Amino acid sequence: MKFQSYSLGKSSIVHKLLIIIGFAFSLTACEWGDQIESLDQPNPDDFAVLSTDTVTIKLSTIGTDSLMTGAAPRMLLGNYKDPYFGKVRTMSFFQPTLASGLSLAQEAEYDSLILSLTYDNSYNYGDTTKPMNLTVHKLLKDIVDIPTGSAYWNHNSTPYDPAAIGKITIVPRPTTTKQLKIRLSDALGKQIFEMAKNNQLTSSVDWINLVKGLVVVPATTDNGPVIGFKWGGTVGDSTSVQLHYHTPLVSEHKKDSTIFKVTANYNQTLADHAGTQLAKLPSNTRVSLPSAQSGNQAFMQAGTGVMLRVDLPYLRQFKYAQYTAINKAYLRVKPLKASVTDQLRVPKVLYLYRLDKNNQFFTDANGAPLAVTLLGTGGGVSSAYFTDLIKNERYYRFDISSFATEAMVSETNDIGGFVLRSSPFGSSGTFREAGSQYSMSVDRLVVGDQQNADKGVELELYYTTVKPK
Repeated sequence: MKFQSYSLGKSSIVHKLLIIIGFAFSLTACEWGDQIESLDQPNPDDFAVLSTDTVTIKLSTIGTDSLMTGAAPRMLLGNYKDPYFGKVRTMSFFQPTLASGLSLAQEAEYDSLILSLTYDNSYNYGDTTKPMNLTVHKLLKDIVDIPTGSAYWNHNSTPYDPAAIGKITIVPRPTTTKQLKIRLSDALGKQIFEMAKNNQLTSSVDWINLVKGLVVVPATTDNGPVIGFKWGGTVGDSTSVQLHYHTPLVSEHKKDSTIFKVTANYNQTLADHAGTQLAKLPSNTRVSLPSAQSGNQAFMQAGTGVMLRVDLPYLRQFKYAQYTAINKAYLRVKPLKASVTDQLRVPKVLYLYRLDKNNQFFTDANGAPLAVTLLGTGGGVSSAYFTDLIKNERYYRFDISSFATEAMVSETNDIGGFVLRSSPFGSSGTFREAGSQYSMSVDRLVVGDQQNADKGVELELYYTTVKPK
């Protein structure tokens, strides 16, 4: 290892202050009549503060396709091809319903049936200058018809009619346009309208028997963005199906509409890794793919459940070095330069969580995954992606001093490692991904290991050693 030494000379102001403080404490510990023999002044040449950045770091990738995406606040739609992750596709299943029955005046006349989607302008990923081809389909099964206690995951699917009831081609403008409206089949719209006029939609059950749910599907040939849309919110600011009609009057037409709000939903987000290094990813989540077997790279992607694992296998060796104590430890993570573009950006923030050797999360008493914590606090460790103007580099920097200290005092060989995530876990202990950004985005990260020409990981370790007499 290479070291940098910081000498604490005899003329050091800090050293003088320590002697003065030590003398003051010794006086306060004495009573009148006690005899002070001498002050044992430590030789500052016996101490050295050292640093090293050559500690071995091992990277690997973990694959899982089980992220809970039911009742997500954000709908995800899109299809794109990623040079590192393959074909990434996300589509949304949902059920618009009535709060009560629907009855229309006999004089009313049908206008249109519209699917209204409200852009979530806080999220989009990929190239928004390319077109998206979207189709809308009727579900063949009620999406709430699942066993009690179950949930929808990112790999789930509900059967749907292959015949589209609506389609549209758009170049999305999520930051400048509020809503996307897709006109649905007039045949379906008129059927709903006539049933309402004949008092045949008296409850939500009657409606679900007619329309069990809908799915919006991106074309498999698309290579554009993934766009976020809002599920919930007020009537005018959420995904809904709108039945528009009017009532002829003597002097004007009175326009009106009925809103079918979404009450159940989930996203399906899948990746086809064929032709990429991730094609080797084990299906068993307990087994990681070492970076040495994946082009000296490791990977993370939200939505598809790919996680990047970090291990420090030799950090514990410092505990066997006599008279040595770790002061600070910082993990630097730098994305592979070739993987970052304006469209395929890296996460703004990353978070660290603890794993054991079998890729099982360390958990607290409530079953919630344990974050790597800041030394002396209960706060989890995270880092924003920032620019180092001095080194002209962009990277994440995590304070893992608490983890390093634990490694030094641990009696077990399995202190585990940690994973990098693009968001904290959700608040639910049972479905820990529920509502998390990790389950409703496709942000990704590629990192080169220490053998990669574009090395992406480094441990800055600062420690004090005492020279034996």
